[in-house]
Amino acid sequence: MSSGDVEGGGNGGGEVEQTLVEAALEVLNTADPVEKARIGEAAASRWLRGDICQPYRDGGGHPDPLPVPERPARLSGVKLVPSHLMPKLGKGGSLHSRQAILHSLVHTESWAIDLSWDIIARFGKQESMPLDFFTDFVRVAQDEGRHFTLLAARLRELGSYYGAFPAHDGLWDSAMKTSTDLLARLAIEHCVHEVEGLGAFHVTRGSGGTLWWSFSGGVSKQRSFVPRLGTVGK
Repeated sequence: MSSGDVEGGGNGGGEVEQTLVEAALEVLNTADPVEKARIGEAAASRWLRGDICQPYRDGGGHPDPLPVPERPARLSGVKLVPSHLMPKLGKGGSLHSRQAILHSLVHTESWAIDLSWDIIARFGKQESMPLDFFTDFVRVAQDEGRHFTLLAARLRELGSYYGAFPAHDGLWDSAMKTSTDLLARLAIEHCVHEVEGLGAFHVTRGSGGTLWWSFSGGVSKQRSFVPRLGTVGK
């Protein structure tokens, strides 16, 4: 598929094939974060292999998918508190501090999964984005899912689990404030929060935020994706 084209798959009139937006909605409507990461990984692999052929439905008499949820499905096991009431994480000098830092990272990555699929489902068709937009954020979503899985496993190795510490939902609060404006979403979630995250933790991950903010704003910039998961909790 060439950038900017929306091509349909086809199976001879049989069962209607899932689009990428429909796969994104499946991730967003899955509450268990482990299952969310698994479904996201499967969907990303299918898109990158070409097994999902359409980013979204473009006519053809097929009904539109379910609406993008106002809030992704989430398990209730994580105690949420306002960000200003979050306890200090410490600097990793004790086991408790390392657990708290890892828990915070796991929580952030769980939201990063949802944010990556949400931008695909919420803005891809609405803004008539080219295919590269979908592929870039599929890759980001895939990385976030893998980061979540690795960090959650490390947290368990340290004798803790996701939900053992309080967390806040500042990332999703910002997402809701930018739910009708792609430029604002890219600037706030995928540029500003990325930089803040890099400053708070020694973990780096690639993001399409700067590239697609530039694209949407009419500014041409070179793409650069260098996702890397740092060493945490050792």
